[in-house]
Parts: sequence; structure tokens; C-alpha cells
Amino acid sequence: MNVLIDDHLLREVLLEEEPLWLARTRGTGQLLTTGLWYYRLCSALGTPRMAGSLSGPIASLPVDLRWRVVQRVAALPGAIRLLSLRDVAWSAAGYAARYGLNLLAAEAVAAAVLTESAIATAIGNLPPRLAVAAQGERVRVLSRR
Repeated sequence: MNVLIDDHLLREVLLEEEPLWLARTRGTGQLLTTGLWYYRLCSALGTPRMAGSLSGPIASLPVDLRWRVVQRVAALPGAIRLLSLRDVAWSAAGYAARYGLNLLAAEAVAAAVLTESAIATAIGNLPPRLAVAAQGERVRVLSRR
């Protein structure tokens, strides 16, 4: 199964700590992420303090390991498909209007529908409207830590 991952799970995958439940769920399916989730991770790691919930686990690493992880984020591995807003903008706008979604959630639903992917988020990172829209569009949602 293809799985569209949020910024927190993307961080875990790039730390080479992909959660077992995620690996089992996707099997040989592709990992994907959206431009906005990727941007949020890049933005969190681009700040000097790296003290937020997204960057904290990386900030606590030894300097050499932290640098390697930041490099992996900056040069996103080709095994993780990054969807372009060009490909999902039109349908994302429709989902935003239909379900009252913000851009981040609308992009995720549109990307999941386009790629026939499940949406996977870290626990506590699934906005209620995104869950409703995913259900309405018959997109499977996975949310675990």
C-alpha cells in the first residue's frame, strides 16, 4: 500500500527510525509526502535553536549525526516521492471548499486521492477536518506513534 506521511513521520523515516507499524502497513508500497509537510520539516530544521516538537529529537543528537540527518532532509532521498502542488492544487481547492480544510489538509487529501495512498500521521497530528475529509473521500487514515 502507498502511504502519504506527515512531517513527523517523515522525520522518523529520515532518522532511519521508520516505525514498525508504518513499515508493516506499507509493505512494498511507496512512501510519499506533500510539499507542505516537507516544507514544515525543512523549516523546523532550518532554525538555529531547533527546539520544537518537530526538530527537538534531531537537536538532541550528536553534532555529526545531526548534520547527516539535516543533509538527508535537505536532499530528500528519491525513495520518498514528493508531490508537487502543480499536480494537486485544483483538486485540493475543491476539497478545501467541500470540507473547510486549510491548505495543508487539502493538499494531503488531494495527494492521497491522486496516488491512491493512505494518510499516515503521528499521533496527535491528525486535524479533525482532515480525518472527516479523508473518510468522505474513502482515504484510509493511519495515526500512531
